[in-house]
Amino acid sequence: MSVYRLLAVRYLFQRWDRAVLIISSIALGVATLVSARILNQCFEIAAQGTTTPAGSAELYVTNGEAGVARALADELRVAKVPGVKSVQPLVVERVSLPDLDGRVAVLVGAEVSSQLLTDNNSLKVKVTPVGDIPKWQLLPVLAAVKDGDLTKAGDLWDRIPARLAMVSRSIYEDWNGRCQAALAAGRPAPPFVVRHANRDAVCLPIGVVDFDADSPLAPMGKSFIGMSVGQALGVVRPAPPYAAVGGGAGAGAAESPYPPKVNRIDLFLEPGADPEAVLAAASQVVGRRAEVRTPDAQRRSTQEIVTGIQVGVLMCSLGAMIIGLFLVYNAMSVTVAERRADIGVLRSIGATRTQIVVLFSAASAALGFVGAVLGVPLGMLLAELTVRQFRSELESMFLNPEVRLTHLSWTTAVAAVAVGTGTAVFAALVPALQAAGDDPAHVVRRSAGRAKGIWNVLHRSACLALIVTGAAMILLRFNLPSRVGSVGGLTLVLVGLLLASPILVAVMVRLARPVVRATAPFTLRLAFDNLSRAPGRTGVVIGALGAGVALMFQTAGVGRSNEEPILSWIEQVVQADHFVFNGNMTSANSSNSPMSANVARDLKGLPGVEDVMSIRYYRPEYNGTVVYLVALDVKTYAGTMRHRAPELASDLEVFPELDDTHPDHSGANKVLVSHNFVERHKVKVGDTVLVPGPRGPVPLVIVGAVRDYSWSRGTIFLDRARYAKLFGDNLIDICHVFVKPGETGGAEPALDRYATDKGLFVTDRFALRKFLSELLNRVYVLAYMQQLLVGVVAALGVVTALLISVLQRKRELGLLLAVGATPGQVLLSVLAEAFLMGVFGTALGILIGLPMEWYVLKVMFMDESGFDLDMLIPWKATLGIAGASITLATLAGLLPAWRAIQTRIPEAMQYE
Repeated sequence: MSVYRLLAVRYLFQRWDRAVLIISSIALGVATLVSARILNQCFEIAAQGTTTPAGSAELYVTNGEAGVARALADELRVAKVPGVKSVQPLVVERVSLPDLDGRVAVLVGAEVSSQLLTDNNSLKVKVTPVGDIPKWQLLPVLAAVKDGDLTKAGDLWDRIPARLAMVSRSIYEDWNGRCQAALAAGRPAPPFVVRHANRDAVCLPIGVVDFDADSPLAPMGKSFIGMSVGQALGVVRPAPPYAAVGGGAGAGAAESPYPPKVNRIDLFLEPGADPEAVLAAASQVVGRRAEVRTPDAQRRSTQEIVTGIQVGVLMCSLGAMIIGLFLVYNAMSVTVAERRADIGVLRSIGATRTQIVVLFSAASAALGFVGAVLGVPLGMLLAELTVRQFRSELESMFLNPEVRLTHLSWTTAVAAVAVGTGTAVFAALVPALQAAGDDPAHVVRRSAGRAKGIWNVLHRSACLALIVTGAAMILLRFNLPSRVGSVGGLTLVLVGLLLASPILVAVMVRLARPVVRATAPFTLRLAFDNLSRAPGRTGVVIGALGAGVALMFQTAGVGRSNEEPILSWIEQVVQADHFVFNGNMTSANSSNSPMSANVARDLKGLPGVEDVMSIRYYRPEYNGTVVYLVALDVKTYAGTMRHRAPELASDLEVFPELDDTHPDHSGANKVLVSHNFVERHKVKVGDTVLVPGPRGPVPLVIVGAVRDYSWSRGTIFLDRARYAKLFGDNLIDICHVFVKPGETGGAEPALDRYATDKGLFVTDRFALRKFLSELLNRVYVLAYMQQLLVGVVAALGVVTALLISVLQRKRELGLLLAVGATPGQVLLSVLAEAFLMGVFGTALGILIGLPMEWYVLKVMFMDESGFDLDMLIPWKATLGIAGASITLATLAGLLPAWRAIQTRIPEAMQYE
């Protein structure tokens, strides 16, 4: 133990700065992994909460967003499917509370049964009665529940005149506090109003709901409103007038023939029941009207989209961890180089090779453990900062407005620490094995050793194997699991190139040598000669710098290649003068905050308004993923856009074919699809695609393809009047308001008054374009934030590489000082080497970044989304990245340069 204390612990205290570098490299790598894990869990939970909110059943009867006929629940109960314990229809919609400052909540409509009223219920909630409950009205309901007649209990509850609600404690305390304040001020207490699609429903809170930690409703803990299914349907899906569905007017028209529909029906099974057998039996009852799914199948389509985001975040994190591994290797190489004489003495007096390996591995493990422990809270902080950047967008995108970071579990934290520690140990193995394998008679001398032939062969073989394997995975990606070939292959190729960086640097140095020797000043030539003598020492660090530059270059290039065509497309399609929507600009492009179709008719009657185009968004499942269906007033769109966006003339000619009121096109479900829909799903004009509807699959005939960048999985365009008939949904999400020429001044005040009166929001064309542009830019800022950590880790590697250089050149630097070189010249020579490392790293990064950008655009983007984007070079960004990389590398050389000028000539002359 005394030997270990002497050569390990004591040495770490003597070289504390190097220990800090190793700790920092591991800490930053672990931090990116931890933040990626937290963010991925956050996205996954939020997405699943949108697809299957309050999901706790063993089977689900669903049609996605289209909903399921409520009567199916009664049919399933009557059928008495073997193995089914309970059939529970469920309504889940996003609502707002106008009297609570527009607070957003989630309305859950459940059967009046074991779901809420009994102890040990499946939703794991506890209801505390509050207020004036109409107990005499509830007695028949409770009797029906006791008798097990849930259908009768639901009917009786729905007949209660008041809309009874059970709310989360947070909402109740907020509303009750305002009631008490109003009464104290002599004003009447405000009613509890729930708003959906700008329709208000006055409700009576009769219970406060508290959730167990493992309740499927726990994520909605602060935003929950519970009702019976029937009363919830009365709030969110009142039957639309039939004339309105067909495009006519008149509040007194007959009711729509569409039966009430719920979001889904949950099937709870008897203990020991076979889910597959129950699924088959339930599917026979349901037929083509809906699909019976397991929880895994229910998650699959959403998971397919979330996985794409998760892979992108994880790749950046793994990049930082891999670069940290190489830099720890570099730092441990410094340690081995400095302690070669001590190692030789130990080997001479009987120390075994195993003891030498354990010595350096233990030191690296200790530093890696400290770095990993520090990286865990740093990763939590990074995740929090990231979510803060996009909190408003995330809250609007998902059903549940509470987008919260998941708590890091002890298992994940321990795994992160283990990965960090293991990375440090693995990185130290090669230097440790090299130290243990040296001849004691040779290592007692302080001359620099050279890599043995076996190490060179292993190094080249590993590089070749990684690159060839990665290329093979890319070529065979369609025969491998999703993303394994494209993402895994790219990762292996990049790791192979990073491992091969000493070889690449040696080639670059050989090519640049004539130019440098002919044109560079003395200090730069001196630094270049030192760099050329040890490409193995500097190659890993230059490769790390190159990896950081390549990632940033690729991100900038992909960003520009995306941004320019998308912004050009936005300029073309966002042509309305004003936009009216519910919620905010993010939710305006989703179906989370709808409006009544009456809004469009009201807006068209305002002074100065020429026309109004209303749009409804729907996200059906198709071909194993979620696509985007845009239901719009095609006749209005084609008419108003023809003179405003003549560049869209070819697309506008096709849209009138979708007009449901045109006699030549009525009766056929004609749609247009985006070009990326055609590419990704391998369809063509004339094909029929099936998407889920409330009464089963809906056939849609493709009559054309248009350019559109709305959704990475493809977009379908349908006339809104036909959509309302097919899907029983006459709500709208946004209104494009076109103002008559010269009457903007008169229309704006009228629009503002109407929006304020209805609790809606209005914005103009320029504000919407600016918002979409900024949102696109912020997505790439997130990628830059992660890649900046890669650059910081690479800069730490420059420090370690130059420390090796100063150590190995100690005698040379002493000789320079002895023959008259000034400390300033010595300092400049070390800084010049750092500068050259930055130049070579930047050049290498750009050379790798160019094919990376092409690969991401032409392979990964095409495979993932079907978008065929032109490759654009980010010239301005390249200059900025290059300047930052070279400056960072040069500044990282200050510490080693300062060490160099502290060299004492007598000590340097004695150093061999």
